[in-house]
Amino acid sequence: MQAAGVVFLALFAITLAVLYVAVRRAWAPTFSLLLAGGVLNLAFVMAFAFTNENVYTAQAVLAGVVVGLGFSAAVVAIARFFRVNEPPKRRQLISSHAFEEETRDGRDDHGSS
Repeated sequence: MQAAGVVFLALFAITLAVLYVAVRRAWAPTFSLLLAGGVLNLAFVMAFAFTNENVYTAQAVLAGVVVGLGFSAAVVAIARFFRVNEPPKRRQLISSHAFEEETRDGRDDHGSS
């Protein structure tokens, strides 16, 4: 494996990680992120395939489409699943005792002296 191939694989992995975070955090519409990530990953996998001397153009394009788009779609599906099923943020509950202390303003309603 050539050094350029390692660089393209690293860019592919980084793109997948950033794509996951972008979908989880809803930085943009999911379909737009899928298109952008898919095109980038398709290009990186094709570029990786072209670093090998024994690969035909059709093989590189097929690998880019299947692997690049396939992994991008899988990452978007997983991130979207976890974003949709994320539990809602919890509200902070105030105990009734603390609420009574706050509303009484120092009064002693229990009759103790």
